[in-house]
Amino acid sequence: MIADFSKLFHQSSKDGSKGHPPIPANFDEWPDEWKTTYYKSYPRLPKIGLEDKPPAADFFDLIKRRKSQRDFSRTPLAKYELSILLKYSCGNTGPLEKGRSRRAQASGGARFPIEVYPIVFRPGADLPAGLYHYNVKDHALDVLWERNFSDEDIHQIFTYPWVKDAAVGIVMTAVFWRNQMKYGERGYRYILLEAGHIGQNFYLTSEALGIKCCALGGTMDQNLERLIDIDGVTESVVYGFAIGK
Repeated sequence: MIADFSKLFHQSSKDGSKGHPPIPANFDEWPDEWKTTYYKSYPRLPKIGLEDKPPAADFFDLIKRRKSQRDFSRTPLAKYELSILLKYSCGNTGPLEKGRSRRAQASGGARFPIEVYPIVFRPGADLPAGLYHYNVKDHALDVLWERNFSDEDIHQIFTYPWVKDAAVGIVMTAVFWRNQMKYGERGYRYILLEAGHIGQNFYLTSEALGIKCCALGGTMDQNLERLIDIDGVTESVVYGFAIGK
């Protein structure tokens, strides 16, 4: 049954005639929403400003050293480390034409459907424990909920027992309509591809910072969606990471 579903979806989204509606070659004929970059924000909630001075690193050396690491020590991350991790994995990295910004990751049609929620398990001197949203436009953390997380709390949102020793859990969600309003069903493929691009950036940036990273397939999606307060339909969990020392 699972294999049949995957084959059905892949075949039905294989080309433009099946996967998405026609896209005019002339950019001026596109609807405004195709040309608009959407940012999720929480304007009434407090924000923590982040930093932007990355360390020097050898790109090819980072690729050779990149690996999943699970032996975390419960040591907190500094705000600077989380700042650089987010900025150079999924943040704005420079201006483009028409008031738009370049991002650290490739995105089909520059739709940018992925939202990122850091969950700080280990409080540090400059970063309290709690649930945050990465505000890409302002390069800041929206403070959703300052609170502590017990080992049992962490086990309720990530399946692997060693995640409780990480400093931070990273949750990626997808806001599906941003892609699918332009690309239809094929847009779902592009969403997952983008999540993978960001994931590799997390690994390489972690190596540059000298911290540990492990991608997580074992996310308790419904529990995470309740924690983040999203509906799980228009916005839903697609990927997770454990980050630490």
